[in-house]
This record gives sequence, structure tokens and C-alpha cells, in this order.
Amino acid sequence: MGVEVKLPPQLKACLVEDWDLVNKQKQLFQLPAEMNVDSILASYVTFLKSQGKCDNTEYSVDELVYGIREYFNNMLGTQLLYQFEKPQYAEMLLAYPDIPMSQIYGAPHLLRLFVNIGTALSHLSPNRHSLISVSSYMHGFLNYLAEKSTSLFVSSNYKVASAAYCFKAL
Repeated sequence: MGVEVKLPPQLKACLVEDWDLVNKQKQLFQLPAEMNVDSILASYVTFLKSQGKCDNTEYSVDELVYGIREYFNNMLGTQLLYQFEKPQYAEMLLAYPDIPMSQIYGAPHLLRLFVNIGTALSHLSPNRHSLISVSSYMHGFLNYLAEKSTSLFVSSNYKVASAAYCFKAL
């Protein structure tokens, strides 16, 4: 039983642009990110709590954010990067050995997490009610990302990779 996590249209466009910038134009997202994954997650928690929608949701949003962060840190190196970005990832691991990658990477990498997260969620919890709850929270988070998309997904955060990097990546 899979969970369908639908990306808002703005986020689909961001994914397509990210793919094009990295794979076709040979650009890399500049790291460490100005607005890293941890900052984005923290701003979402602050936003939700400021909305006063935090009766039962307060605990749930903290759990959701914790889960997203853990999943991101575990999946980044193996499933969220394009082949062209792997040397950059190796450089980040060397430069920041004791820092979680959620404090280094930014919104485009976080967004990639949600492409296949529904399948992963269905393997974690056999409880249908839990899956529906988590799915609902995920959609809330994705809608938040969509609202912030013009500031989170900016093509000027990418820079053309050097010739030496391109050689290393191939």
C-alpha cells in the first residue's frame, strides 16, 4: 500500500529546473546553503505554531520535522544526488565531517526527498491511519514550500562547475 504524495505544480517546476541546471547546464547548488534544510524545517515549525493550529499538531509537526531531517540525512548520499553532484558531496563530507548534511544542503535537495517518499513511508508503517496522518502533514509542508518557492528555489544559487570539477565528475 503506497502513500501518494502529490507535489504542488510550483514545486514540480522547481524540480525540473533543478534537474536542468545540474544535469544539462552542469551547475552546482552553492554549498553550504544560505537557507539549509534545518533552517527550512525550523521556519516551518515556527510558521505552524504562529498559526495557532498546534493543539495536537504541535507534537506531530515536531515529529514530522524530525523524521524528514533524519530521512534526508540518511538518503542524501545514496538517493537524492545526481551523479554530477557526487564529487561535491564527497568534498562536503571532508570539509564538514561532524555536521549533519541537513545543515549544509538546501531546498532543491530537500524537495528531491519528496519524489519517492510515499513508497518509503508505506514500508515504515503498516497502520493505514498513521499513513493518512503523515501524508496530510507532508502535504501541509509541501504547500508551505510551494508558498516560499520564489525565495527557496532560486537559480542564482547555482554556479557553473569548473572544468576541473566536470572532469572529476565524469
